[in-house]
Amino acid sequence: RAQVLRDEPLCRECLRRGALCAASVVDHINGDSQNNERSNLQSLCSRCHSRLTARHDGGFGNPKRCRQADLDR
Repeated sequence: RAQVLRDEPLCRECLRRGALCAASVVDHINGDSQNNERSNLQSLCSRCHSRLTARHDGGFGNPKRCRQADLDR
């Protein structure tokens, strides 16, 4: 976790939207928490991580979704 945040200190989702925000969470891109390969990890701020997790895991009344669909967007 610490190494990923050192390598990528800014939130990847915020940067994608043109905003600068410090990352505080390391997210498993494909949702597999057992896959700790660097290519499956991304730094996010807690707000983006919560939003992403809710969207994928069915939080806030959202339907459960496969993360692969988001990788293809």
